[in-house]
Amino acid sequence: MTLRIGRALTNGVTKTFSKAGLTFVLLFGLAQFAFIAAINTLVEAFLAGLDLPAGATEASASTPLSLPVSATVAGVLALVVLLALQAVNVVLIRVMAADRQVITRETYTRRMSWVLLNSIVASVVVGLLTMIGFVLLVIPGLFVLVSLLFAAVYIADRDENVLDAIRDSWGLASGNRWRLLGLVLVVFVGFFAVSFPLDFLLPTGSTLSLVASTVLNTVLVVSWP
Repeated sequence: MTLRIGRALTNGVTKTFSKAGLTFVLLFGLAQFAFIAAINTLVEAFLAGLDLPAGATEASASTPLSLPVSATVAGVLALVVLLALQAVNVVLIRVMAADRQVITRETYTRRMSWVLLNSIVASVVVGLLTMIGFVLLVIPGLFVLVSLLFAAVYIADRDENVLDAIRDSWGLASGNRWRLLGLVLVVFVGFFAVSFPLDFLLPTGSTLSLVASTVLNTVLVVSWP
């Protein structure tokens, strides 16, 4: 896998507006709204169980997008949606890595159980390593982040296991870490340049603000190189 950062960034944006890309924007958007609704329902149930003053209790009842279900149902829903998001991300990587962006049967059936299991484990491992790096100092965290950036790609596109994917991602990033860090910064600066004015203009904690941030986050996930 040859690393061409500029081309990857351009292709990521272009592929987002393909038929498949827009399909993934819709799928990720719906899944994220479902996950947020489940989490907000859990938060609302937790706050309701606390011995809060009357004013605070009324404020907690205004949690946006919460569902009229029990905390148990909301917890199960959150886990199911997380699993669904992981599966959709696998298909997204496979489709975007192909020459033609078409969702075929193979993209969502090929060794899906194996790939999904390794994707989940890799997400946990990479997340923990990155978190430890940031706790130690910011620089080690960034180093780990850019070094393991492509682990998920190797798992989804090449059906590799966690260890092989981490090793290959580390090797791919070798000699390119500064450019990868620049890519990450450019993407996130662009994201915050759009999201900050929306946060300023829209009421904090409102449903409209939540919808706007979710849509932006969805586009970022799908367009990521």
